[in-house]
Amino acid sequence: MARANEWWAFKFSPLLGTAYATAWVVGASGWALLPRLLLLLAALAVGAAYVSLINDWTDRRDDAAAGKPNGWTGRSGTFAAAAFAGCLGPGLGFGWYFWQLSPAAGLLYLGAWVVYTLYSVPPVRLKTRGLPGLLADAAGAHFFPQLLTATLIAAWAARPLPAGWLLALGAWSLTSGVRNIIGHQLSDATADAHAGVATFVQRRGVAVARMVGQGLAFPVEVLSFGALLWLSQALLPGWLLVGYAALEWFRQRVWNVRLAVVEWQPRQRPLLNEYYEVFYPLAFLVLLGARHSADFAVLGLHALLFGPHLWHTAHSLAQVASVLAHKLSAR
Repeated sequence: MARANEWWAFKFSPLLGTAYATAWVVGASGWALLPRLLLLLAALAVGAAYVSLINDWTDRRDDAAAGKPNGWTGRSGTFAAAAFAGCLGPGLGFGWYFWQLSPAAGLLYLGAWVVYTLYSVPPVRLKTRGLPGLLADAAGAHFFPQLLTATLIAAWAARPLPAGWLLALGAWSLTSGVRNIIGHQLSDATADAHAGVATFVQRRGVAVARMVGQGLAFPVEVLSFGALLWLSQALLPGWLLVGYAALEWFRQRVWNVRLAVVEWQPRQRPLLNEYYEVFYPLAFLVLLGARHSADFAVLGLHALLFGPHLWHTAHSLAQVASVLAHKLSAR
């Protein structure tokens, strides 16, 4: 019911990428921060589990109308109370700790919980209110957690964080979140129409949603992420971005796998998501390891935590190398 397969690597690997990048910017060691990084993962996992539970709980009627499975079907009220208590109790504990460390961090952690509650729970239920629903989902899934991560790294390292870093991070996380939720709403458009769920896509239509995702959110996302890489003053993330672009070009040219900005169909891949989930954290882990050799141990742990994602990319790279080697040997 917590649907960890839907958020573990997709959300947490980019968040750790920001943790490593922020540690690089403020001159901290990833190895020294490791216990706190694991605590951050636990705090985020509790919040993500709560989001999955509250979304499914409040979507029961809509899912039934659309013929979609729902994890709460047949569950008792006692089970529901225990499940929510199992999230809210630890969540309050993490929130209290973050507040003691930094009031800003406490508010950012609380903000993600509050905005997702407002997103799901009637009578507010921002999910059915168009643009506010887009912004609420983007804020809860990306904006608040990303800013929380950077704020905590700076607080734990007792180092000042450049304002420009937070501004670029906030713009990138919010706009990438908007683009991703538009993609999900477009994918769920038929089911939402059957259930009568007035999401942004249902209210404004597919054409407007595409325009917002591709024409507004995506350009700001790219520019703000570029600003992050520039502010890091490191070349490796940029070189890996070039490598990622070459990999996607090869997939499209040789395997006919297309890229999509917001509307993901079969044999299409969300643009940049693999870079955020694989190359972004790895780039800064390598940089940290080059500065503090103990940080390579963090790289090993990261590989264990997100092995399937890393393996998929490594397998693709091995296939590319095999195809190129075959072409060269055939000459």
